[in-house]
Amino acid sequence: MASGGPIPGPAIFVDESGDPGLQSKPTLAAKPYFVVGFVYSEDHGRLRKHLRRLLKKVHLRDRYPLRLQELKFFLPHSDLLSLGYTITEINTKYDPQMPLIRTAALRVIDKYAKGTFAAVVDKRKANPGWTSEHLGNFAFAESLFVNVLNVIPLTQCPLVVYDKGRLSPANSSKFKAYLTAKEQYFDSKGYKRYPGTMPTPIEASSQAEPGIWAADLIAGAYYHKYSNHDSTYSNVLSVSRVGTGERLYWP
Repeated sequence: MASGGPIPGPAIFVDESGDPGLQSKPTLAAKPYFVVGFVYSEDHGRLRKHLRRLLKKVHLRDRYPLRLQELKFFLPHSDLLSLGYTITEINTKYDPQMPLIRTAALRVIDKYAKGTFAAVVDKRKANPGWTSEHLGNFAFAESLFVNVLNVIPLTQCPLVVYDKGRLSPANSSKFKAYLTAKEQYFDSKGYKRYPGTMPTPIEASSQAEPGIWAADLIAGAYYHKYSNHDSTYSNVLSVSRVGTGERLYWP
């Protein structure tokens, strides 16, 4: 199936929050966390419809930038500046609206998604020899197989869909091969608990796919929890959590 087309059957949407980079010590000290958010959906239609309805509502009430065509946990200030918004406008008009918008969006996800999970990486404890790509791919794959696919009750293996901007085309091909090898390894060791074989993952534009919005919001909620010691947003997810809802690398 081509990227960008209709997504049939169950799917797991994935997005990230924070920077997986390990090289800059000042950045590592100031922003030590990196999060991968997972949203499992069986009925994409309802999840998409209600997230799009929320986006339309906050646009009509001028609570969210009209030129930003996707719901996000953190407003992308640099993108908004490139779209013609001013710093003052962003800081005084739109940022104050975000707590209510985040909460409303997370409630939609909790109601219409069948599973949510977050992999939280404390980069200060990661292998310093890893690249940012290695760290991001490991957290994505390890949590996908161990904490999501092996835990959710499944009758078929869902499609994995991640943000098109996550990797370059070349690195995306390598990542898909990495996921395939990881699944084969888990299967050979008897660790695999879910039925079937994972279909080849696809990339989707975050602007076009509300499932990616949902994964961004999950990742953002847990990034906020660990970075700001505040569980306000992650606590909204009371029904949809897979297992404990989160895994910390490395406690």
